[in-house]
Amino acid sequence: MLAKMKSALASQSKVIEVINRKTGEKFIEKIYGEDAMRVFYGNKFRANMTSHLLTNRFVSNVYGAFNDSAASKYKIEEFIHTMNIDISECEKDISEYKSFNDFFARKLRPQVRPIENSPNSIASPGDGRLLVFPKIDATTISYIKWAPIKLIDLFHGNNSLEERYKNGSCAVLRLCPVDYHRFHFPVSGKAGVTKSIPGLLHSVNPYALEQGINVFCLNKRTICELDSNDFGKILLMEVGALFVGSVVQTYRPGTDITKGEEKGFFKFGGSTCIFFFEHDTMEFSPDLIQNSAAGIESFVHMGEQIGQLVSF
Repeated sequence: MLAKMKSALASQSKVIEVINRKTGEKFIEKIYGEDAMRVFYGNKFRANMTSHLLTNRFVSNVYGAFNDSAASKYKIEEFIHTMNIDISECEKDISEYKSFNDFFARKLRPQVRPIENSPNSIASPGDGRLLVFPKIDATTISYIKWAPIKLIDLFHGNNSLEERYKNGSCAVLRLCPVDYHRFHFPVSGKAGVTKSIPGLLHSVNPYALEQGINVFCLNKRTICELDSNDFGKILLMEVGALFVGSVVQTYRPGTDITKGEEKGFFKFGGSTCIFFFEHDTMEFSPDLIQNSAAGIESFVHMGEQIGQLVSF
């Protein structure tokens, strides 16, 4: 019976191709907990059950509390081995991490993520898989494998935000559990207050997105506007996900920040950063536009250039 179940799950495996931006080569993403993703989101029925049973804050808070505890330390070495994490990038020795979440939200040594310092450039706010939308279709972000995302729903009914960013540009940075899970400011400016929007906690994995679940509009998320001198206003959004204990902000609102400065971090779980630019203020790098148009995410590192000030 168990063998039949494993065989059935294997037949539903999803191949997620990503382009390594540095080499230009495609690779197959290794999904942490893929069997669970297939169980939770393998078809419409499973996705519906997951929505009713697992996407509430109570479940994520309980799991998050465990990952914050010393009892979870045993998971660190297995996680490093399974996901082939380069521990030479870590700020601390592995023995110094006090819990699984302490390691998961690890800081890196500064020199391993240099920040693109040209004043006209936009830096990636984090490590992850990036899709770019050079121009939002009026008021909707659409991608062939997703349910269309209406800005008014994503912005929780805020008409002024919809008006500001419609016909603008947008990028979606998907963080997998293997990735560095701190996020940063893509340009310099004055950072506003981060506001929370209540919601569920679906997975942001393609297993969920490709079931037509409007994950980004349903999930708990945050909104913060960054007022920059050269790029106008930029909207920064962090989206919570299945089993994410919390999204932690570490910056000081109302202060001037520099490009690459840390904004916050995600605790355990795959998570997403979405960021919006106003109409005709910036342009994404050509390779990112080309890959995204083909429906393929590009793997990027925090700090590398992903766009620039628009040139006329």
